[in-house]
Amino acid sequence: MKSNVSVISFCQVQTQNFVCKLLDRSHGAVWTTTAPPSGPLALRMLFSAEEEGDESWVVPVNDIPQDWKAGETYDLGIQVDQ
Repeated sequence: MKSNVSVISFCQVQTQNFVCKLLDRSHGAVWTTTAPPSGPLALRMLFSAEEEGDESWVVPVNDIPQDWKAGETYDLGIQVDQ
């Protein structure tokens, strides 16, 4: 079964109003946002199977740290295989 990431959302972890926003797919595996938040972030990814029509949310075990920087890579504790 081959799956694609069809949606990525991020949520600010340390806020009273747990607000989540969707990222926009720029191209390929590159996702963007016009208003990046500050502080630690939790991600969720929606995987969609091309042939079966199945969808499933994956929530990484690690959050993006408080001092994150644009363009850096962070280990979220998951491995995505095709």
